[in-house]
Amino acid sequence: MRRPFALSLLTITFITSTMFGQVQNSAGTSLPVAVDSSFFQSLGATPKHTKFNQMSSDANAATTQQPQRIVSVPNFTRAFAFHGQVFPYTMMGHDPLGGKTTRIPTTYVPMSLFFDQFADKNGNNIVIDATAITDEIKQSPNFENADYTSGDTQFGDAIQRAEFFNIINTEKHDRDDWHTLLGTPQTLIPVTIEVPVGSAVVFTAPDGNVAALIDINFIVSQLNTLIQTEGLTVDAVPIFLTRNALYGDFNHGKPMNCCIGGFHTAFETKQVENKHFVQLFDFATSLDSDIADFIFGDPAVFADVNALSHELSETMNDPFVNNAVPSYQIPGAPPGACQNVLETGDVVENLPHDSFPVTLHGFTYHPQTEGLLQWFEGQSPSTAIGGAYSYPDTTKLTAPFTPCPTK
Repeated sequence: MRRPFALSLLTITFITSTMFGQVQNSAGTSLPVAVDSSFFQSLGATPKHTKFNQMSSDANAATTQQPQRIVSVPNFTRAFAFHGQVFPYTMMGHDPLGGKTTRIPTTYVPMSLFFDQFADKNGNNIVIDATAITDEIKQSPNFENADYTSGDTQFGDAIQRAEFFNIINTEKHDRDDWHTLLGTPQTLIPVTIEVPVGSAVVFTAPDGNVAALIDINFIVSQLNTLIQTEGLTVDAVPIFLTRNALYGDFNHGKPMNCCIGGFHTAFETKQVENKHFVQLFDFATSLDSDIADFIFGDPAVFADVNALSHELSETMNDPFVNNAVPSYQIPGAPPGACQNVLETGDVVENLPHDSFPVTLHGFTYHPQTEGLLQWFEGQSPSTAIGGAYSYPDTTKLTAPFTPCPTK
């Protein structure tokens, strides 16, 4: 189970770290730390994502029992049974039986990073600019069509269509018009986050490129502030993205673990009479391929839109972060590492080479393969496209979930 993080403003006192033998510049800053792969190995570096739900019990119940009381993105509710227990779930869009195309507005905020503690050899503070990849992100498979076996469409929609292929492609139904599509992101005001001393380690890869490991609690506190200032609306999905940054827990300025690449959440903005206004929210990183390869030994992990596709696909399949499913062993994780939520990316992220290359505009993207609904339902055989349990790479999961061991 991934540890949740509260989206609340945190007051944290950090102690300056003198670890790694940092070289001080004249202005009191340090040069980026030269590290090798053992640095990340010592932190147990594995790709991770997290999620959390900040909705009241009444709002959570309303998502499946009285959805008309929820004001948010369009959504539909279904249910499945496993061993006599019924599990309702909510997804973005409209029910596939209706054959309707749903378009969800999105907004995009690139988050550049300015580091108080680290400077280059000329004494200039290190800045990691996220605006440089804005076009690359907006022209990615998350928002533009590519060819999949479930249709010529966006990546997240291709996954949903694969899950419900038995409904939308039958003799009675030819629902080629059933889609859940994300609108081209409207870029909001780009921001630069000032990262204070003790909240990050900036390091150089062997090729000289710079990246950072940042305290997850610090970045959450900054996001909490941005939520109040960027003019978000509950009918849209906001996306906040950093470049060449990873996240983990820090203790007195020292990193304790690595590597979180993003999260998604749902929280209430207000309640009017019995209606709950619920805001969805996605945060992710984007690594350059050389940085990804240096840290993980795989140039695709968290590269370009790998982490973002994970979060957006999970938002589409579990928008309110409350779709409970039977408790399952997380594939590729140590025995006993279990959870019971419909998180389509979590069940693949521990498997090797989880990306599915998609080339658009001459650039090869690496969105993450996702687990399908049928895997969580324990179906055998699967009613998804081609009997699959994962998609687009159907070889990642080839059988339904393994129940979590009971004591």
